[in-house]
Parts: sequence; structure tokens; C-alpha cells
Amino acid sequence: MKLNKIAKITLYIVGVFIFQELIFRYTYPIPEIQNFDRINFTYLNFDGSGSKHSRDHIWEWRSDLDTSYVFKHYMNRYGFRDSEWLIEKPKHKKRALFIGDSFVEGVMAQQETTIPRAFEKASSNTFEALNGGLLGCGLDAYLQLAADAIPLFKPDVAFLCIYANDLGEDKPKVPEFYLEPERFNILKPRLLEIMSQIKTYGPLKNRWRNSSEPYLPAVPNKRNPWTNLGDSLALHVIPKIATQMKQALLNPFLTNAIVKEELYLKSPPKLGETLQFFKYICEENSTKPVVIYIPSRNQVSDYYLPFERQYALSFPDTISLNTSKYQIHQQFLKSQSQSLNIEFIDLTETIRQEEIKGNHLYWNYDQHMKAQGYTLLGKTIWKNLDKN
Repeated sequence: MKLNKIAKITLYIVGVFIFQELIFRYTYPIPEIQNFDRINFTYLNFDGSGSKHSRDHIWEWRSDLDTSYVFKHYMNRYGFRDSEWLIEKPKHKKRALFIGDSFVEGVMAQQETTIPRAFEKASSNTFEALNGGLLGCGLDAYLQLAADAIPLFKPDVAFLCIYANDLGEDKPKVPEFYLEPERFNILKPRLLEIMSQIKTYGPLKNRWRNSSEPYLPAVPNKRNPWTNLGDSLALHVIPKIATQMKQALLNPFLTNAIVKEELYLKSPPKLGETLQFFKYICEENSTKPVVIYIPSRNQVSDYYLPFERQYALSFPDTISLNTSKYQIHQQFLKSQSQSLNIEFIDLTETIRQEEIKGNHLYWNYDQHMKAQGYTLLGKTIWKNLDKN
């Protein structure tokens, strides 16, 4: 009788453990690879002060002077604004990987109107397009993402999408290490896995995530530059803009953005070994490398200058960036790409022609594109891609 009672208790405990394990595994799903995550490439806090999981999060982006709509970014289990990424390619489809900044991620557009989604649809779904957009990042992060993601997901084509502000005075750093993929231990209790990750990177979202957080918080918060620099920043913007930026209802990092553009766009970019490395990591994995250039709105139109000057009061009325003097980055990239036999697609003229027609593809205050802008770029990339 005593052994029978012990057996029943043991079975009960095992049953409770299995039931609990099933609940945790369903509630907190994890991706295939343990050490591949957005946090390896970006800092959420923008000031470099730390990072935490974007996995399964919902982030908000607002620009109330442009629209009352709140754009939500639904992140997958690797922390990217996309559906789930699987190591194995889908049958009867090719795979494309888009690497870039917030223009690839699709800020100020809905989830299904990003460049990768438009490319995918333009291909009649013969391609699966992975959205590797990294808001707030630059070429250093792009190259590390390429080094880690291309060998892992084996895309047939990889697009290095370079936006106007990615090319500054510092040479990008070529990655010093490559990801050695580690799969999650399927035998490890999920509760222990959850506790370990929370301790390292902060709270995880569950399967029924429905709460969202702002990408850019209001003052007082160290992630908003107006918290510590408000007095000096206020000298460069009109009062209405200052209020919006403090409340994070307009991107608080836009102060004097066009001043910085004017400085960097007229100087030859310092690419270092960027394109050589991108070509190398692609060819090592039988991936076709393609370089894309996305211009700033001021390179293709003067329409936005009155809005830019509201948060760059010192910028002269006489300067236009829509002249040949500020188009040298595209020519430099084209030349470098051709010398390395890398396909290059410049989107400048496509956007300029739409702007000339009065089809303004960017928002007025926020510098990102509207949905129709991203859609046009995705379609144009597909149309101009050498399919061979």
C-alpha cells in the first residue's frame, strides 16, 4: 500500500510538471536559434545605455503633426518586424534578405506595406522576403547582421539598403566575429529558460501579447534627448515642435537633421571595406549581393524644406539639397559597386519623378516614407533586379 501511494504521488508530480511545461512552452514560444537576436545589433535606448528583448514585442511610432494614426511594429521571435523566420526555406520559393535601417523596417507605415512586403508581392510571391530593418542603426550593425544572418538563413539574394544618413565621416567596422549558431536545448525546462533570459535581457512577451510600448518615450526619460538637453535644443525649433518632441509625439532626434545632412552629403562617403565584406559574406553562402541607395527627401525635392526649417532654425533659406552637389554618394556607391561586380540599384530618380508629379512620398514632419513610398520602392527593386 505504501509503494502504491508513493507511485501515485510520483505520477501526480510528474503530471503536474508535464502540464506546467506544456503551458509554459505554449505561452512562451522560442525561435530555433538561441543566440541570434536583434539585441546583438542594436541598442534600444539609442544612447548606448543598454538593451533588452524586442522579441515578440509591439512597439509604437507616432508623429501627431502628420497623422493621428499610431503605427505598431509587431516583432517576431528574433526581434524583427516580420512574421516568424525559419531556418529551412519554404518550398518552391526563393528567399531575399533586406538589411537596412528604419526605412527597411518601415517606420510610419503599417506592417504589410514595408519595402520587403512590397518586393514579395511584386515577385508574385515567388520570393520570401525577410525584413532585417534595424531602426536607428548604421552600417556597422548592417554588416554584423549580414555576417550572422546570411550564413544562417541562406538567402538567394541579400539587399544592403543604404539610406542617405548612413554615410558619414567614420569608416564602418567590418565584423570581427561570426555567429556560431546555438539551438535551444529542447530538454531544458521552459521555466528555467524564461528565468535565464529575463535575468539577462529583461521581460519577455507571451503568445497573447497585446500591450505596446513607445519606441520613443516622453520626457523625463533618458532615451529622449530633451530630458537632459532641452534648453539647448529649444533654441533650434519652434515652440510647437518643442512640445511635440518632449511628449514624443514627433521624433525628438530630428533637431537640426538637415544641417547634418547638408554637411555629410557634399562630402565623399567613407565606406572602408563595407562593400568588399558584403560581397565576401554573400559569395561564401551562394547569395547574390545587391546594394540599394535610398535618398533623403531633401535630395529629391524642396517641398519638405519649410517643415525641416521648423526644427532647424539656423538652416539658410538659400540652400537646396536637390542639386548635383548633394548627389555624390549615389555616384560613389555606383562606381564602387561596379568595380566589385555588385549589382547596384539607385532609387533616387524613381522617387524624384514622383515628387515632381506632386506625389509626395515622405511625411511632412517625420522624415520617413508613407506606405505608397515604401510600396513603390519594393516594386522598383523587383523590377530592376537582375533575375539571372
